[in-house]
Amino acid sequence: MNSIREALREGTARISKASCTPVLDARVLLKYVLKKEDTYLFVHGDEKISKEEQDLYELFLQKREQGMPVAYIIGSKEFMGLEFKVNEHTLIPRPDTEIAVMEALEAIRSHGYKKVLDLCCGSGAIGLSIAASFEFTNVTLSDINKEALDVANENAVRLGLKQRVQFVLSDLFSNIEDPFDLIVSNPPYISGEDMEKLDKTVREYEPHLALYGGDSGLDFYRAITRQAKKYLRENGMLIFEIGYDQSSEVEKMMKEYGFKNIHTIKDFSGLSRVVSGLLIPET
Repeated sequence: MNSIREALREGTARISKASCTPVLDARVLLKYVLKKEDTYLFVHGDEKISKEEQDLYELFLQKREQGMPVAYIIGSKEFMGLEFKVNEHTLIPRPDTEIAVMEALEAIRSHGYKKVLDLCCGSGAIGLSIAASFEFTNVTLSDINKEALDVANENAVRLGLKQRVQFVLSDLFSNIEDPFDLIVSNPPYISGEDMEKLDKTVREYEPHLALYGGDSGLDFYRAITRQAKKYLRENGMLIFEIGYDQSSEVEKMMKEYGFKNIHTIKDFSGLSRVVSGLLIPET
């Protein structure tokens, strides 16, 4: 039987070709197997792991060697300090998406928004993070994919938010009725050309339904922006997560459909990541 330290060392070597963060991945997988935290692994490095634990760790390493993302292997991903269940029906929440959440939270604080729609919600990371941050908000989560919506529903239960959020199975706004103060969306935005360039871990494992945004990658932005005015109250806000090279086109769309105070926010790498605009009535 290996010690914890040996398992980490061997695991890191095993997945070094499949992962750009093999040390982190090996540690996350072993933490999940042992049901321990980082500190325990460091302090108890000489402790032996059982055969059952070794076998499960071995299975996880094999999956990672094949390219499966760690989040899908262990079935969860941390986002905004919360733990979200994920599976093959949902995208894995990324740190950059937290920027869209932070923009939404600032808008709620500044404008007193209460009624929020997370459109194309996937695992529910955006909408549930908003609901967890402000108890006075009324959040609706919507997606076209029933399996993804089931995951979001389960996350609401796990986070103790089930009684404070609603779920709607809908192709964009097709089943949406009530007007909202704020609409936040991370829609599919990968272009046909970029779909071919995606990393294997994304291209072969994450759902194409949640990735592909049409040949240009802009189909969903256009459809959402065109319809959003019907589902936003006066002085309401629309917030999009976008691809790094899509800000000018999305800003142009929002301006065309009557949004004001449009601006782009950059991510932690200095790339354009979020575009927002206000629906200010004409005077």
